[in-house]
Amino acid sequence: EDSLTRGLKSNRADSGFVIFGLDFFRNRSSTFNPNLTGPVDANYRINPGDQLALILTGDVEQSYQLPVSREGLIVIPQVGQIYVNNMTMADLENALYNRLGRVYSGVRRGAGATTHFYITPARLGSNQIYVTGDVLRPGSYRVSSAGTALTALYAALGPSENGSLRQVLIRRGGAAVDTLDVYDYLLNGSTAHDVRLSNGDLVFVPIHGTRVRIVGEVARPATYEMRPNETLADALRFAGGFTATAARQRVQI
Repeated sequence: EDSLTRGLKSNRADSGFVIFGLDFFRNRSSTFNPNLTGPVDANYRINPGDQLALILTGDVEQSYQLPVSREGLIVIPQVGQIYVNNMTMADLENALYNRLGRVYSGVRRGAGATTHFYITPARLGSNQIYVTGDVLRPGSYRVSSAGTALTALYAALGPSENGSLRQVLIRRGGAAVDTLDVYDYLLNGSTAHDVRLSNGDLVFVPIHGTRVRIVGEVARPATYEMRPNETLADALRFAGGFTATAARQRVQI
């Protein structure tokens, strides 16, 4: 064998020692933070420290900047106080139809409305989040109130080499809220269990589970963490499947 062939084989074998997924958190080329300004989705829950923008058009042309107080209140001129803490944007819009309609007769649902309003976060506050367990930098972090478990993990530089990517636990008030499998995001683009965090939440990374090293003629040679009941077929799927030159009749375990 010439030196180039030996080098290629050596590099391919060494790549099996790479733990899949850790590089995603070590890359500091981006902040992985959600936008600090709106808009957000209708399920976003309002927090103290947020600032909302209310715009009225039609019979009334007016706009207001509405900071959310520590008590979770906003104050709308001529309308009064509204308690919005932990209210979703969709719930707030429903409440405003009632409260604004008492002052502005043109505010109503349907085609008969002569005054329309639009409410959106102008600036998002932040939450104090704790990241513990087998992460590279455990500690307390301030993350955007639109931040999720992945946001907190990224701030802590991700799991250590001993940490799990498959069983990240999110706890709130002492109770488990959800469990995040980072592979769902990295391999499938799914954020179904990447829950939005609240102030005081804890993100805990346990010790990793069973690991399998896959080397040779696969698309992504690396070390992969396996969950109970996952099979060789799952491991090969994680590795991106066989290359075109793979001898599938000679897979060695």
